Amino acid sequence: MTAAAVDLSDFALWRNGFPDDLFADLRRDNPLFRHDLTPGVADTVRRQFWVATKHRHAVRLHRDTESFTAADGPLIQPVAMFSSSPTIITLDPPELNKRRKLISNAFNPRAIAKLEAGIRARAATMIDGLLAKSGGDWIDDVADALPMTVIGDIIGIPDEDRPRIFDVFDRILKALAPETRPSGHVELELFAEVFTYAMELTAEKRRNPTDDIWSTLATAVITGDDGEQFRLPENELEFFFFVLAFAGSDTTKNALAIGLQALVANPEQIERYRDDETVRSSAVEEVLRWASPVAYWTRTAKVDVQMDGQRIPAGDRVVSMLRSANRDEDVFPSPFTFDIGRQPNPHVAFGGGGAHHCLGAMLARAELRAVLDELLLRCGDIAIGPAKVAYPNLTTNMSIYDEMAISLTER
Repeated sequence: MTAAAVDLSDFALWRNGFPDDLFADLRRDNPLFRHDLTPGVADTVRRQFWVATKHRHAVRLHRDTESFTAADGPLIQPVAMFSSSPTIITLDPPELNKRRKLISNAFNPRAIAKLEAGIRARAATMIDGLLAKSGGDWIDDVADALPMTVIGDIIGIPDEDRPRIFDVFDRILKALAPETRPSGHVELELFAEVFTYAMELTAEKRRNPTDDIWSTLATAVITGDDGEQFRLPENELEFFFFVLAFAGSDTTKNALAIGLQALVANPEQIERYRDDETVRSSAVEEVLRWASPVAYWTRTAKVDVQMDGQRIPAGDRVVSMLRSANRDEDVFPSPFTFDIGRQPNPHVAFGGGGAHHCLGAMLARAELRAVLDELLLRCGDIAIGPAKVAYPNLTTNMSIYDEMAISLTER
């Protein structure tokens, strides 16, 4: 397939999910190309951009901070609010490292090990609830509920505030997609609702600090390059809250939704999980590869860059198609086979490594493992209905799962 024949602004390509067949053709024929400014692109992301489809591209784009910057945000069209304020996803080293250091202890192996028993207990309770009714809504009852509860505890969001705040995140995703974009300034109003709440929480944690991330950030003091010390400014705290809460919930929710669909479509893999304890850790990695909860991530060239023999001019946007990278035939044998015993499995579901590698990777793994164990080892006759879902497209890089009926019995 020629690059000139591709118009990724055609929403029909994305209507049934990520266009895997199209990207398989692109990996073979045009693995890296500059997307033309078609009328659809002009209407949606408003600029030309490069499409990077291979695993090697994802790794370089995430690790080469000398050549590529995160400053314009992860979406193809820079979101003004991301571009105007420093955040943990738009800063580059060394400033990025200072922010990550503030919260990294909450996500290190020792911290996650302390959380695992609680995560498993919550997952067990949620599966108990499904078994009591012989089913329910996989999204509301488990895929949304577990990560929302866990990241809410880590950040320090009061229980009573969580449903409202996490619902706003889904509404923001929908607002970014032209097919579901509401009228007027709803997108700005939704961000404002989150930011207002973040500052209310900041004030409360400064008055009454507790053992959670937000108390740490609300009271943190950073030393600047000039030696001056300062607290994180209000706009940075607002985005810090958004990124932590959103990334810590919706990405895992997507992995749990897409992972369950893959397992039900491959019942022999469910039996394998039950019968062979040695594949359970690798099953988590295969769910992450298969789901690729974040479909793509974007960088901007800081300087003129050579990649695959092509010159990417400084200032150009380069889109790393992570889901395509996770189906790269040069890295993953039989990439369209869902294989829970796959090893090695160097997926880029958490990015391609480097300074921006997902802080919550170990937390997500712990949540996935707990749910898979509780569901697959305790439940039988697992069946699901069609999902109510809005898929990623050129303007939003994640699916939005609202409903997925599940029925099951006790084994």
